[in-house]
Amino acid sequence: MADSKLLIIMTVFVALCALSQLGQMVAFFGLLRKVKSLQAEVRPLISKAEETLETARVTLEQGRQQMLEISQRTNKILDSAQGQLEKIDVVVTEASDRALVQLERVDLMVGETVEKVQSLVATTQEGLMRPLREVSAVVAAVRGAFGFLFKSRTPSGAPAPQDEEMFI
Repeated sequence: MADSKLLIIMTVFVALCALSQLGQMVAFFGLLRKVKSLQAEVRPLISKAEETLETARVTLEQGRQQMLEISQRTNKILDSAQGQLEKIDVVVTEASDRALVQLERVDLMVGETVEKVQSLVATTQEGLMRPLREVSAVVAAVRGAFGFLFKSRTPSGAPAPQDEEMFI
């Protein structure tokens, strides 16, 4: 009896497994039908996607070529600009060196001119002032002589006025 119960239980489990396998097979066939219908719907999209991908590939290739050309042109422009900047640097350096030389020359000329003017002023003062002093001394001597000769004589007994009395 125990064997017959065990046999029945095993038969029931085997039948349940068979039913489950049969359910899975039906589900897989339904899934297969859905995949085939989806494949039929997707097939036209695949050709369009391939066309789009080909267009994108061509566009990327053209873009790569244009970027390469732009890069080459940019490098040429940068090289030219660098050469021009080097030339400008040389010109500016030469100009500043020349300007410094000219400033030194101007400074020397101004210094020499100031020295010449000072020498001229000294010579003029010496040349004019000495004769003027001599003439002034001669005039003072003549005036003193005439003053002495034509001066009225004061009595010798009167005291001479003091300098202090004259200013008070």
